[in-house]
Amino acid sequence: MANIVENKYYLKTVHDEIDLYDRKLAHLLNFETFPTEADRAAATRKLTLKRDALAITAKRLAGEGIEFNQNDLPRSFRPKDAPLVVDVEEAKEVAAKSAEPLVAAGANRSVRRQGSPYAGTSLDWQSSVQHYMQKKAKA
Repeated sequence: MANIVENKYYLKTVHDEIDLYDRKLAHLLNFETFPTEADRAAATRKLTLKRDALAITAKRLAGEGIEFNQNDLPRSFRPKDAPLVVDVEEAKEVAAKSAEPLVAAGANRSVRRQGSPYAGTSLDWQSSVQHYMQKKAKA
């Protein structure tokens, strides 16, 4: 049996599953057709039991102090009047850092990334390629 590591990533997964069950329940109640109301109630009860077990787990993890992002909460856990929490300045900074300059087709693509975060470590593939090219030029 696999061990479950209860951390913020697991909590995010639980929140995603709760949101999925919320959508399944909404679809079942609004669009599914059943021969009898008893069948509808049985299907609703089955999904609700699964969702409630996940909700208990999520509330327990949040109560234990595991951090989570407010935007990751399932829609059913959010207050009705609360907007999504978005820091516009932070989003702009992240977008600016991740943007790479455009390189024309056929240009030397190894020049595209200058500052590797792995420079000087064993993961620095650029230096190993340079060493290989120097050895190849000597031979």
